[in-house]
Amino acid sequence: MPPRGAISRWTRRITGLLATAAFLGVGVASYKMIAPARDSAASAALAPTATATPAHHHKAAHHAHKPKPLTKTQKASRRAAVAELRRQGYTTLKRTDYDPRATLRVLVGHPRGDAGAGSYAFFFAGGHYLGRDSLSPTESLRVVRHGKRSVTLSYGTCCPVKHTHVRFKLQDGALAPLQTIPPSYLRAVRR
Repeated sequence: MPPRGAISRWTRRITGLLATAAFLGVGVASYKMIAPARDSAASAALAPTATATPAHHHKAAHHAHKPKPLTKTQKASRRAAVAELRRQGYTTLKRTDYDPRATLRVLVGHPRGDAGAGSYAFFFAGGHYLGRDSLSPTESLRVVRHGKRSVTLSYGTCCPVKHTHVRFKLQDGALAPLQTIPPSYLRAVRR
């Protein structure tokens, strides 16, 4: 090959640098789109409200929906629940699902190191672990409603694609689903 000049060499270097920067930019943008939100309460606060309130009631209504900060005991209870999931080989992406003020508490857990392996709901009463929602994992599982003694979960199902809500209630110290959990083949993890 004939020798190339300095201009050609610098052009290739600059082109390579710009291509590398573009590649890294695409990677960062992809990560931001698929990464879970760190604080769902902060993103919910940014969402517009659907109903308008009179001006003189606005401050009172705003403070009525803001939960009180957790006490040290409540934070310790949540840490213990997260530790139980870790002990079983799972992790949670949304610690705020766990409401230490309620009697029935839940955390959605994913296997550590395998985000595509599906999720389970881990239930707690007081500070005691009660068990999981099912024997098989669910591809799409989230908490949609939380009461003092009940939790409603949304199971993503296929054929057709939809979400089935199942309410779990604490009755006489035992966990009971009030609706039928969808069969495992409808909420199966895609491989």
